[in-house]
Amino acid sequence: MPITKRAATTLWNTLRDSLVNAEKTIIEIIEKKAWEPLGYDTFAEAWTDRLDGIRLTTNELRAHVVYQLLSEGADDEQVNNTLGPGSGVGIGTIKNLRRQRANGVPAGRASHLVRQHARRAPSGPRFVRCEFSAEEYAHFREVADAMGRSISEIAADAVRTAFEEMA
Repeated sequence: MPITKRAATTLWNTLRDSLVNAEKTIIEIIEKKAWEPLGYDTFAEAWTDRLDGIRLTTNELRAHVVYQLLSEGADDEQVNNTLGPGSGVGIGTIKNLRRQRANGVPAGRASHLVRQHARRAPSGPRFVRCEFSAEEYAHFREVADAMGRSISEIAADAVRTAFEEMA
């Protein structure tokens, strides 16, 4: 059934506004403890009763909801059970958000887990510095050039060999 251009535009605008407002609404619900006037003891109870099975479509929504559940003392498994399998939030995401929360990252700035590990900065190579006279260095350069190798390659091999012999 075809719809008018105006109706289609309205649908798209409604979707956009709903997605933008969803995060604001979640934050407001948490800040105002909007579950208490409804007779729920915790956010988790209200979520389970009112939004069970709802897919959290953005990382921002996930972070705010998971942070609130963690603040109520839920462990990773309880958070996972509260949100359910259709929420788009798995154990890996929960663990990542728990770590970020513990490190003081606000929910609005929490990042999504890309892979199932925490990234560390790669370690750089280690260097050994040696000083030689100009004559020694010139001789080493001649030998290396004659062998078709660099002084660095030969020096690294020499250091490894010397340490293997000492061990």
